[in-house]
Parts: sequence; structure tokens; C-alpha cells
Amino acid sequence: MKKTNFLLATMMLGLSISGLTQLASAETIDGENSADVIINGTIGKLDNTDPDTNIPEGSDEWINVTVDTATAFHTTTASAHKNIESADYSIVNNSGRGVAVTLNKMEGTPKYVDTLTINAKGNGLVATPTATKLVENNALADLTSALVWMRLANKDGRLNIATDAASAYANSAKFNYTGTTTASLPTDVNENAATENYTLTLKFTSIQKDGTTLGVTP
Repeated sequence: MKKTNFLLATMMLGLSISGLTQLASAETIDGENSADVIINGTIGKLDNTDPDTNIPEGSDEWINVTVDTATAFHTTTASAHKNIESADYSIVNNSGRGVAVTLNKMEGTPKYVDTLTINAKGNGLVATPTATKLVENNALADLTSALVWMRLANKDGRLNIATDAASAYANSAKFNYTGTTTASLPTDVNENAATENYTLTLKFTSIQKDGTTLGVTP
């Protein structure tokens, strides 16, 4: 029985050291030859919507974002199908921590699209996201060095969990597409629509409770 208890305690301590729980307090043992260490282990998914949940700062476990992943753009008849526009789509941060969103990668083959730009908007955003070209000069834009596109506050509107008031910043935004087509369009463009399909990959990075530090601190 003692061996079993020792193995169980060792396993739970290993979980604690790996970051599932964090040290809450320290005690100086002075003039005594023993100390009791409380081990609080958690097995299973933690509630990342609660700002007080014991998840390591910057961990991907904090990521909880709802985003429209089926989007579309179209050309307009009024522009003789030269201009591209789209409906507004939504991105919402449900987490107890803020989140940084980066335009990570664009895949597809432009044929009749000359330029395609993703735009974002919203009231109370931490900063106005920069309109970013996804297609430029009939070729995919290089997003490998793209900076953070937008920052969203946590579900309560806080970026700095300790000092920001509730609803200090927006935890949601809208995005859409604008652009132009190439000079050469199909001759039957007014009767039949040609399709072009792309995949845009978004990268989400948890913002630590200080509201500034991105991801896990090295």
C-alpha cells in the first residue's frame, strides 16, 4: 500500500511540475526536519473561460475562439465584375485571457483575382487591424513575416486581467474582403460565375494576464 501511495503521489507531483497547477505559496521550514506539500492535481479539460483557472500563462490551453470559417467573396454587377466585396464575418474571443490573431498562411491559385484584401473592424478594439493583402498582382501574398493582425480582449473585455475594467476593450470583431479582378475576364462572365477557392490559416496566440506578453515566456 505504501508503494502504491508513493507512486500516486509521484505521478501527481509530476503533473504539478509540468504546469497543470501552479505554486500558490511558499513556506520557510526553520528548525524542523519535515514539511507537508499539498498536491492539487487536475485530470481533464480545464475551464479556459474562467480568468482564475490555473492554466499556465501563454499556454494554447487558453485559446477559445469562435470564428466564421466558411466565408465567401463575389464581384459586383455594377462594376462589370471588376470589384470584389463580401459580407461581414465574425470572430469572438471566449477565453479568460486575451488573444492575438495573426494571418499565418494563404493557399490557393489566383486566376481572375488581381487583388484581395482582408479588412477588420469593431468598436473598442485594442488597435485597428491593418487591412492586409492576401492576393496581390494576381499572386498569393507572402504572409510568413506577418505581424499580429488583431488583439482581442478576454470574454469580459479585459486585456490586463488585474488592472483593466470590464468592457475596457472589445472581445470580438468583424472582417470582410475587398479587391479587384484581372483585366481579362471570361467572355460569359455576365451569365456564368467562375469560382476560385482559397484557404486562409489564422494563428491564435494567448496573451498573458499582463495584457502584453504573447505566448509562453521562454
